[in-house]
Amino acid sequence: MRKTNSRTILATVAVAAMFGGLGLAQAAPAAASTSGSAAGKPAPLTNLAHLDFLMDTVTPAAATGHTTYDLAGEPTITMPWVYANANADGSFTRVGGGNLDAATGHYGQGSFDTDDIARAAVVYIRDWTQNHRASSEKRAYELLRSTAYFQVTSGANAGNTVLWMQPDGTFNTTPTPPDSPNPSDSGASYWLARSLWAFGEGYAAFQHSDPKFAAFLKARIDLGVAALDREVLSKYGTYEVADGTR
Repeated sequence: MRKTNSRTILATVAVAAMFGGLGLAQAAPAAASTSGSAAGKPAPLTNLAHLDFLMDTVTPAAATGHTTYDLAGEPTITMPWVYANANADGSFTRVGGGNLDAATGHYGQGSFDTDDIARAAVVYIRDWTQNHRASSEKRAYELLRSTAYFQVTSGANAGNTVLWMQPDGTFNTTPTPPDSPNPSDSGASYWLARSLWAFGEGYAAFQHSDPKFAAFLKARIDLGVAALDREVLSKYGTYEVADGTR
């Protein structure tokens, strides 16, 4: 995914998550293990304050092929802004990717993207399962709902996901600069893979506490895997030749 604005906002957390090394509740060295927590219990190693700050809510207009869990009862979805610029006073300003059109409030790319929504969902899922914070359970639920909203539910691109959304909830399937694939929901992508990752961790986390929501996530996994079967795995066993090498 190509991003052109100032500084990426999930770099440390996302990279750690991609390698399975978030360490949200790993024990610190014994001499420092009780700082900021109950005696004898290691403090979490990940501070979620900035990630919490990046969160915003949107009530998107109806979009063909896009829905999520209990959208009628909960029409608002929660997502992190893709970037944050540092201000001179130490505060941050949330910004989108690409150039901002002052007249429309739209960015060349958007303010929210599936990649970061899915990765943030995994962060909160792991914090909830490791540290048992109700706030992280709620945030994980919200972000999984948002990830699902970006997935196409019907038509030729069913199972694929749109990458970018504008601040007003409008999808931007062909951003500037363009992504690959373009439109972003026209084929298999990194954002589809990360969505499936989040759905899978979400299913494992919610299957006992909220079986109905877990069943919804399972259905979205099946939808995404069907897209992978159609677009990628159906080609398994075929080869190309490059410089004489199969």
